[in-house]
Amino acid sequence: MKNKILQMKLAAAGIALGLGMSTAPAMADTNRALEAWKAFAAEENNPRYDKWVELLSDPEAIKLAKEWKALRGYDAYDLFDKEEIPAELKPGLIITAENKADFPWLPKYLTQETYDAIGAPWGNIRKIKIVPSNTYYLHKGYLKGNKAMAEQNTKLTFDETGQPIYEDGSYALLSGPAATALPFLVNPKNGLELNWNNVAASVATDTLEFDSAYMNSCTPDSKADRQYRANLWWWHYHERHNTAPFGDIEGKGDMVEGGAIFMFEPNDVRGLAGVRQRYASGTKEDDFKIFLPSLRRTRLLTGTDSQDPLASGLELSWDDWRGNWIKTNIENFEYNLVGEALILSPTNTMHSTGGLEAFTIDEERCGVDYVEMELRPTYILEQVDKTGKYQYSKLRYYYDKEDYSIATRKTWDPRGNLFRSYVDARDFLPATGVSVWGALLIRNSVSHRTSTMWMNSTWENLDEIVDESMFDVDQLRDYQ
Repeated sequence: MKNKILQMKLAAAGIALGLGMSTAPAMADTNRALEAWKAFAAEENNPRYDKWVELLSDPEAIKLAKEWKALRGYDAYDLFDKEEIPAELKPGLIITAENKADFPWLPKYLTQETYDAIGAPWGNIRKIKIVPSNTYYLHKGYLKGNKAMAEQNTKLTFDETGQPIYEDGSYALLSGPAATALPFLVNPKNGLELNWNNVAASVATDTLEFDSAYMNSCTPDSKADRQYRANLWWWHYHERHNTAPFGDIEGKGDMVEGGAIFMFEPNDVRGLAGVRQRYASGTKEDDFKIFLPSLRRTRLLTGTDSQDPLASGLELSWDDWRGNWIKTNIENFEYNLVGEALILSPTNTMHSTGGLEAFTIDEERCGVDYVEMELRPTYILEQVDKTGKYQYSKLRYYYDKEDYSIATRKTWDPRGNLFRSYVDARDFLPATGVSVWGALLIRNSVSHRTSTMWMNSTWENLDEIVDESMFDVDQLRDYQ
């Protein structure tokens, strides 16, 4: 009853612009996220918001949102309807160090680390603006896979290391409908199922290229000491639907996916090339090779090497690559579904400009001047190290209930100290359901060092630009 009264008050005040308090539109050619953005854009008079409304209004975007909602049984706005959300938490709200204490409800909707970052002397977030919540989903290949799983009543179990398998014992991520699907789409029953939804979502596209990615390492006094520039690529190997080559990548029968990197700057690492490919088997280590230009030698890396920084000074390890690339294994980790939360997370509207206007990294490249955030419904996963040998004793992920991307995350070191926390935004194209990373702030609570990243994604001609040579380190070493 309290929730019903609150919704009525908000609607009467005319402020239901995007946090799930508005009545669902009767028209079939819209959705509540689109209507919230239309109302917000009309008030703000911002060309970037108008462009985002245009992208959300694409008939293909509306159709995809509708089909995914039908498959899930809900969208974000349906979940907001079940919650009591503060009246002040609405689009247009500005949050800074000067006023954050005026909102006693705010710590409930931000992780403590993000709240503390507002106005902090290191890894600073200077200003947050609340915008309407979107509805997020994956591309048509995932839609097809999940529909097929539902129609065929596909049953998945786990092998002895926690890998998802079909009833015949074959690996789910290598063939059939589950190879491109969220395998436990609706109401994951436990932490392992939740973990696999994110792992299976991968980079949310068949082919990825960053041309280029810029990575900055910063001292505790917020001074940049290193900047790296690299190109990155990713290939999803099986049941490919949105970028040629379609179907399966030849020669990758027992592998799920691969990622690659080539360093351009600074000069002392120029030419470093790395390729990491994930086997479906939980007992088989990744095929992980790096070419070291200073030695003119290719090095085969082992599982422990994946805990090393991607480059000197960065608060990003090889296992942090793509959000979570730790190999799932229930012998080494516990996966616990510990709760649910509404969390403020950077909005994924970067495609409205192709730039960083919604996530503006500061001039020193060590903090964030301005970020737009939206409310997201999440599951909370805690991944706990059982070996005592991993770089993190515990990781906490907030997985979005719509597309199972990471809304926010944080880690603890082997001694149990809070270690790294992450604030990142994605670049989402509503008409296709493809989303890739756009910008990132990582804060180290032990050393007070920070890293920032921003990525320029390639959206056209990926079938021609990215090929098998990017995933063979002996060919990639000669990339440029």
